[in-house]
Amino acid sequence: EEQLGVSHTLAQVLVRRGLRDPAEAATWLRADEAHPPGAFAGIDVATGIILRHVSARSRITVHGDYDVDGVCSTAILVRALRELGADVDWFLPGRREDGYGLSTATVDRLAARGTRLLVTVDCGITAVDEVAGARRAGMDVVVTDHHSPRADGVLPDAPIVHPAVCRYPCEDLCAAGVAYKLAAALAQAAGADPRAADADLDLVALATLADVVPLLDENRSLAIAGLRGLARTQKPGLRALMRVSGVDAAAVDTGAVAFRLGPRINAAGRLGHPGIALELLLTEDGETARGHAARLEELNRERQAVEGRIVRAALEQVESWPEARRRRRGYVLAGEDWHEGVIGIVASRLVERFHRPVVLIAGAAGEWKGSGRSIPSFDLHAALGACAPYLERFGGHRAAAGLSIRPERVDDFAEAFALHAAGAVDEDELIPSTRVDAVLPRGTKLTLELCSELERLAPFGLGNPEVTLLAPGCRLSDLVTVGDGKHLRFRIGQDGADGGSGIAFGQAGQLDRLRRPGTYDVAFSPQENRWNGTVAPQLVVRRVFDGEERFEELRRWLVEEWRRDEAERDQRAAAIFEELEFSEAGGRRHLLESTLFRALLTEPPLAQAA
Repeated sequence: EEQLGVSHTLAQVLVRRGLRDPAEAATWLRADEAHPPGAFAGIDVATGIILRHVSARSRITVHGDYDVDGVCSTAILVRALRELGADVDWFLPGRREDGYGLSTATVDRLAARGTRLLVTVDCGITAVDEVAGARRAGMDVVVTDHHSPRADGVLPDAPIVHPAVCRYPCEDLCAAGVAYKLAAALAQAAGADPRAADADLDLVALATLADVVPLLDENRSLAIAGLRGLARTQKPGLRALMRVSGVDAAAVDTGAVAFRLGPRINAAGRLGHPGIALELLLTEDGETARGHAARLEELNRERQAVEGRIVRAALEQVESWPEARRRRRGYVLAGEDWHEGVIGIVASRLVERFHRPVVLIAGAAGEWKGSGRSIPSFDLHAALGACAPYLERFGGHRAAAGLSIRPERVDDFAEAFALHAAGAVDEDELIPSTRVDAVLPRGTKLTLELCSELERLAPFGLGNPEVTLLAPGCRLSDLVTVGDGKHLRFRIGQDGADGGSGIAFGQAGQLDRLRRPGTYDVAFSPQENRWNGTVAPQLVVRRVFDGEERFEELRRWLVEEWRRDEAERDQRAAAIFEELEFSEAGGRRHLLESTLFRALLTEPPLAQAA
């Protein structure tokens, strides 16, 4: 706190997130971790092959994927190769007609149209046979990817740029991060300024935040730099996309990417073809950009309608299950008429609802397609590997994965997946929990200054969740439902003082409970609320706990114990004082920060308080 010059609240957050050492905490707050492209083992081999084809003016094809990360990484590498004067085109698979990743049919098509060098982005690490086929067809191949390799450890016979395979210091780069590093390496090897690749940091941030990779280490610094780039981007496509999605470029943040920009880019690959999203990012023409952005807006509205229908059908399916099946620790659901383009989003919704890993499978001609999402403690990719005998293909990573399956094997797969989850997920991991980063000392007022200080930990996401504070002993007033009766708004008071306005999204069902007299412990994330040109602090309420009835009783007892001579104090009280580091100079830590105090709250009344 003193060494870093930060508030007691921010100091608590840093300590609870494992940053006890001031030097480590200072490094985290600077968020400037970066590594040279040469930290990828073997990247010089990849750049050598690519530059040889650039010099020869032979046809280079960048093969990407249909999601935000795949589209952005394709755009980054295409732009970089154009800057070098390459004869470059691109290929993005259609979700329905081509499926995920590099296929044999695609290899044949690219060979027929004259591709001499194939560079994969966001795919290819498991395409061992397909890469071999491309080489037999006379193509050179460079694989760049970030997904998990095959379980048997076999890699494609080609130069590889992959953060885990190539032992890069930040193994959790998304595909766009990998493409950015390769672009910088190409520029440097060609004798140009590698910092030219920084012009696409806006795309790196878009993909890093949308692909939900851990926002730690270099990913965090890339996201921060990229958000700054996004705020001042001159790319006509990104500017047009921000306009149609109602994003203020000056205030673009993680939420804007996750809930506005990312879904619209994804909508192209989900319900149409991802090529329109890629053209949006590559175009230099404002009118073309506006047309593409308008089309993505239409597709996103259609996606929302389709998603809502499948969510309702999936919930009805779970409700129809017998109790034993509902108690499974991993769910597999299938619908013959479900749209494969949105089942990944619906799987995420069901994970939020049921707090367990979920795989959704959509019917299709021939093989059915599945998409899964996980909880933090469960390795989804490993689970699919354990169930591989029931699958035709699968790929992805720990948190999200896709698969192909024959319809007659869906039920067997569901049984095997549930059995694997039963051995890998503990019962308590199915219970939603709220992690508290700091307990607010009594009398602490939520201010814009505090909100701004806590924003130093942003951007928030996987591995770096939003800060959650706990305000204990609050009284709630002015409770009303808002947002068509979905959300709850109320004022929070503490020790007779107004603590501010809170909004609890999706918690209108708690209205009657919270109207009961008494005190509550409120867990919330402090945010700046911008409305009609004004900025005010707002408490985004995560959870409201019933206040402990014995809190005041124990607090009074501890006050009496503190007044005693040290030798005469109750041993339990002395241990609490030691844990909270109370001294004659004073102590700022709240009683709820003590594990010993919290344990006493659950015990019978103290004899001393009788």
